[in-house]
Amino acid sequence: MQKEKFKILGRFRDEDGTEKFVFETENGIIEVTWIKNKEGIAVFCLPTHHYCSLGCKFCHITEENDKTRQMVPISAESMIEALKFVLDNYIHDNKFLFSFMGVGEPFLNIDLVFNLYDYFKKNIDKTVGFALASMVLLPQPFKRIIEKVKNENLPLKIHFSLHSPLDKIRKDIIPSASTTIAQCLNALKNYQTIVSSNPVVIKNLSQFHKRPDAVEIHYTVIDKINDSDKDLTKIIELGKKYKIPLKILKFNPTKSLNRSPRTEFWFNELSKNYGAPVCLYAPPGPNIGSSCGQFTKHYYLGSNSPKELKEFKAWKKQYEIPI
Repeated sequence: MQKEKFKILGRFRDEDGTEKFVFETENGIIEVTWIKNKEGIAVFCLPTHHYCSLGCKFCHITEENDKTRQMVPISAESMIEALKFVLDNYIHDNKFLFSFMGVGEPFLNIDLVFNLYDYFKKNIDKTVGFALASMVLLPQPFKRIIEKVKNENLPLKIHFSLHSPLDKIRKDIIPSASTTIAQCLNALKNYQTIVSSNPVVIKNLSQFHKRPDAVEIHYTVIDKINDSDKDLTKIIELGKKYKIPLKILKFNPTKSLNRSPRTEFWFNELSKNYGAPVCLYAPPGPNIGSSCGQFTKHYYLGSNSPKELKEFKAWKKQYEIPI
């Protein structure tokens, strides 16, 4: 098979030290975000696809979605080449955590996760952990994950992007949400039980996370979208029933959606009533698009107007650093 053309477009650093490396292949862009950790752990936020057309309402790409652009799965070969560039030239940590929370949906390209695990297990003499954030938790990929955990000790933490406790509202803001909330949470609970009986995986999770939880729920509190008292009551009910840890992500506003002024109130109420651990989290590197839902759009959407081109040049000037 002919090797895919590959080059680096740029390196960018936010005020908090988070860095993004942007690569171009013949199939599209790959953004590798390096989140620095003081405890000797290098965390990488990774995409699974070149571009994303799933249409989540809170995503920064979706607002200016180019419906003509293809959502192409990233190959393991391309991702390995991108990671090797970063690891070989910049990283001196003893542990790597690869977190698939970038462009795309990991359950639609689960082979990328598996292939990277197989490669690093065989070729890298480091402690490596894996995580992914999924909106859909499709049954067949989930079945394959469980088999990989049982048979090969895949050390994978799963974050479930909930964002609404009501199926109808969730489907509206996450159009790809084909599985119900109950189906997703039952699957997560089953996965939690399976991992808890695997000491190898638990040991790995303990090295990368304050708690060795195999599953976690993510929720962004968005103004007038999912921040009502009804939503809060329902989230508390789900917490008491499933007892899955919850991470409240501080929303990075889009042009049309704002962070809810009730975020802190939600956190306080959930901390008292949810029934499982709750934390409030501000994703690092927001100015360079470090994590799910807040990507740097320039390389995906291009600069189709003088205004966009001016914004891109100003952003590039402010955050680009030498390779």
